[in-house]
Amino acid sequence: MVKKKKSPMLKIFLIFFVIELILVFLSGNFSKKLEIGFDNGKFILRNIEQHYDLQEEITEEFQIDEHYKQTGEIPRIYGSKNFYNFFKNIFGKATAIGTFQLLRMLIIVDLVLLLLAFLIKKTIAKRPSKPQIIFELIYSSFEEFVVETLGEAKKNFTPYIVTIFIFLWICNMIGLIPIPGFMEPTRNLNVPLGLGFFAVIIVHITAIKVKGFWKHIQNYINPVKNPLFLLDIVGELSKVVSISFRLFGNILGGAIIILVVSSLVKYVVFPVGLNLFFGVFVGTIQAFVFTMLALTYIGVEIAE
Repeated sequence: MVKKKKSPMLKIFLIFFVIELILVFLSGNFSKKLEIGFDNGKFILRNIEQHYDLQEEITEEFQIDEHYKQTGEIPRIYGSKNFYNFFKNIFGKATAIGTFQLLRMLIIVDLVLLLLAFLIKKTIAKRPSKPQIIFELIYSSFEEFVVETLGEAKKNFTPYIVTIFIFLWICNMIGLIPIPGFMEPTRNLNVPLGLGFFAVIIVHITAIKVKGFWKHIQNYINPVKNPLFLLDIVGELSKVVSISFRLFGNILGGAIIILVVSSLVKYVVFPVGLNLFFGVFVGTIQAFVFTMLALTYIGVEIAE
C-alpha cells in the first residue's frame, strides 16, 4: 500500500504551530517576554516579566519611535548609546529608531537578493536544479508579459521587471521569519513611495528614449493640442500615489490584523493561517500587482 506524502503547506503549518506553542509556553501566557540579543557585549537569552497591553504592543510594533517617547526608555537595539546618538543626529530623535530598523531590513533584503543571485548563477547547469528551474520559470513568465506588453524589441526590460518582483517578494516575505526586530520594509511608506517614484521615472525615461524628449514633453505642456494638460500632470503624480499606497496599505493592514487577532487567540493555531494568507499569498499578489502596473505604465507611454 502506497503512503501519501504530506503536502508542503501542511508541513509549513505544523512547523509554525509547534513554534508558536513553544513561544506561548515560554512566555507563561504572555506574563513573560522572551528576550534575545546582546547586553553589555554579552549574548542573552532569557525570560523577563512583562505587562502585556495590546495598544502598547501595536505602538511598539508600528510606531517604535513614539513607543520610546512614551516610555522614556533608552533604545537598546542600536547596541550602544553612541550608535543611537549618531542616528539621532542624522535623522532626528522623532524618527531615529524607525529609520535605523528600516535601513537594517533593507540591507538584509539586499544581501539576501545578492546571495540568491550568486547561488543561482553558481549552480546554473544544463541539468537544472530545483532553484534554477523555479527561477527560470519566474523569468520566462515575466519575459512573456514583457513581450506581450512592450513587444519583442523591448525584451531587454525583463531583468528590470523580474528584479522589482523578486525584491518586493523578499521584502514581503522576510517579516515571516520569527526573529525579533524583523519586519516587512514595505509596511513603511518610504519604501513603496520610493519604488513608485522610481517606477514612474523609468517610465518617462523610456518614453523619452523611444519618442524623443520634445515629442514626449508636448503631451503634457502643449496647451493648444492638449488644453487639459494640467490634469495629465496630476494624473502622472497620481500614478505614484496609486501604485505606492496600494502596496503599503495591504502590507501594513495585514501586519496589523495578524498582530491584533494573534493577541486575542494567544498566538495559537489561527495566526498560522493568517501568516500564510497575509504573508505568503497577499505578499506575493501585491509584489506581482506592483510589478505589472510598472510594466503597464511603460507600455502605455511608449505606445505610438
